[in-house]
Amino acid sequence: MSRSRHPNKEVEEVAEAEDRGWVFRPLGHWGRIFCPHHVRGEGCQVGIYGTPKNPENHAKQLKRQVNRCPHVGTGESDEDV
Repeated sequence: MSRSRHPNKEVEEVAEAEDRGWVFRPLGHWGRIFCPHHVRGEGCQVGIYGTPKNPENHAKQLKRQVNRCPHVGTGESDEDV
């Protein structure tokens, strides 16, 4: 699914979460990203504001929440086995 670019470049950089399997859906003020485990309400979801007061801090918060998701493995252990 193609999505529109975020107006703030700092927040747009969080698109790397999509490369890690997170799914974007246009909801709320701009959208939400859902972890790959998000099925029927289980899993993580993070809201992305369209006009955050401080884009740099919002981008840091988004990256922190994506990295803390317990449902997404690093993928490195599968290759080492």
